[in-house]
Amino acid sequence: MMKEKFKKLGILFVAVAVVITVVLSFQKTKQEEKKETTLQIPAIFKTKPTATYSIKAVVGETSAVNKIVTDPIYNQMTITSVDSKNTAICQIVSYLVGNKRYVLVVPTGKGTTTIRVTGKYNKKTYGYDIKTQVTNPNNVKVGVDLSSYQGKIEADVLKKAGTNFAIVRAGHGYSTEKNFSHFIKECQKDKIDLGLYWYLSSKDNKTLITDKEVLDQANAFVKLLKENKLTSESLQYPIYLDLESDTLYGNVPEVIKIAYVESLAREFFDVLAKAGYKNVGIYANKSYYETYLSNAYFASIKHKWYARYGYVGTKPTITLNNQIFTPDMWQIGDNFKIQGISKERIDLNYYYLK
Repeated sequence: MMKEKFKKLGILFVAVAVVITVVLSFQKTKQEEKKETTLQIPAIFKTKPTATYSIKAVVGETSAVNKIVTDPIYNQMTITSVDSKNTAICQIVSYLVGNKRYVLVVPTGKGTTTIRVTGKYNKKTYGYDIKTQVTNPNNVKVGVDLSSYQGKIEADVLKKAGTNFAIVRAGHGYSTEKNFSHFIKECQKDKIDLGLYWYLSSKDNKTLITDKEVLDQANAFVKLLKENKLTSESLQYPIYLDLESDTLYGNVPEVIKIAYVESLAREFFDVLAKAGYKNVGIYANKSYYETYLSNAYFASIKHKWYARYGYVGTKPTITLNNQIFTPDMWQIGDNFKIQGISKERIDLNYYYLK
């Protein structure tokens, strides 16, 4: 009888020990998860703000800070730094135009966070907080474009930062992207949607590009796609041709310059189409679009990736062939921060679903 009691007590002690171990293990895991997801607050927020403002913002639409902060000192001070407590919800970026620095609020994900702008005026430091509540009613996608300039960024960091997609550079003239396979594998592993781009340029990056150089690069692109087992169906976003190199225009007479660039783009896209890659688009900034890519052919290309830095508002438009277009992808700027990456800055894009 006594042995039976001891036996039962032993089983009970073991059961209790198991429960305690499980509970402690669960708490430890939770603490580790909390530690991993706790954001490091930027040093800019260590001091108290001069004033605090509140706004409601929408992903896909930027705002100017000088329209939010009403303190007259803001427009007189010299801006020294900007930052966000959570860049996965809202980014803040500054641009120098002439001698004046402008600051934009760039919403990136649903939630609430605080951004700050600091500056100096009459030897005093001022800091303005903007509590920002962000929604995304139009399901605008937020993405980055990647090349070796950013180093070997791990996609899980991008994912945690709220990145929906990445447009990966495949090549630059006669050089293929050295981190291409790394970026592709990382994005596929962490389920970040993919698109690609190729920067078209002459072999020496100086003289006018030739037809042979265009075909060489298009074929090198196709070879790279095949080597990495990338089919048209495996890409969720288009393949873009970057047409900003001056080697595409060179000494071509102005009267035929647009037609000449059209012939280059057609040659490149024809090679891709024959290999099964037909979901294509073009990339350029406002000046290149409206100066060199403004004819009926370029206007007819469905996917337009538009670099328009410092623009305030949503869906910036371009005029091509006397028609106004709203590009499906807007590159907002090139100086954005990804939480968890301290050194590299990155290009940020909005993609508007049709």
